[in-house]
Amino acid sequence: MVSKRRLGASMLLLGLAFVGAFHAVAAIAFDTGLASVGAGLTGLSVVALMVVNLPALGEGDSSGDETAESDDE
Repeated sequence: MVSKRRLGASMLLLGLAFVGAFHAVAAIAFDTGLASVGAGLTGLSVVALMVVNLPALGEGDSSGDETAESDDE
């Protein structure tokens, strides 16, 4: 089960990634020269999204996952 905090952080970071991607595409389309800002925001958001959802770096959910798997057997 995903905690509410992790779900909220994931949704926030996913939204930031979409905003960054839109900003990069719009900057290229309108030739503003700020495409690197959108690409940087997208890249940073995706990396942060991976870190938030990594069980080893998360809130210690890996021990809970092991017990859930042993209960199913």
